[in-house]
Amino acid sequence: MNTPTVTSGITASELYKLVSQPAPQTYEHAAIEWPEATISLDETNQTLIWELNDYGNLPITLSRSENEWIAMAPIVAVASVKNSAELNEVLLRQGISLPLASVGIVEIDGHDVYVAYGQLFGDSKLESICAELHATAGAAMEVAELIQTHFA
Repeated sequence: MNTPTVTSGITASELYKLVSQPAPQTYEHAAIEWPEATISLDETNQTLIWELNDYGNLPITLSRSENEWIAMAPIVAVASVKNSAELNEVLLRQGISLPLASVGIVEIDGHDVYVAYGQLFGDSKLESICAELHATAGAAMEVAELIQTHFA
């Protein structure tokens, strides 16, 4: 999917229109390669919900607040990890090796869940938003593999 690259603090609704509709190929900047995905919009919460085909149908949300974008991908329920204290230490020590993304714990539907997330300024370029989606998804996949290998 290709889109123009200019942004000056667009809304989630505007971004949804850009990434969900085919764009003409006449832009000043190189086209952006968004991940292959099924995308929906929660307009009330200014959130795009992506199901990333490129990453095994990984769900990821991209939310717009007043001053920032937050990309977040759930990894696994904390209760599913056999030694969460040890995993937490490993993740804190490896945090620097997960480029452009962080790992945290968020409550989702009443359950604590490990998530990969990244944050960007609200007026970030589309290239940066696209890169953050890829980085967050990549980090989620790396942490899921670590958990499956050592903590499942």
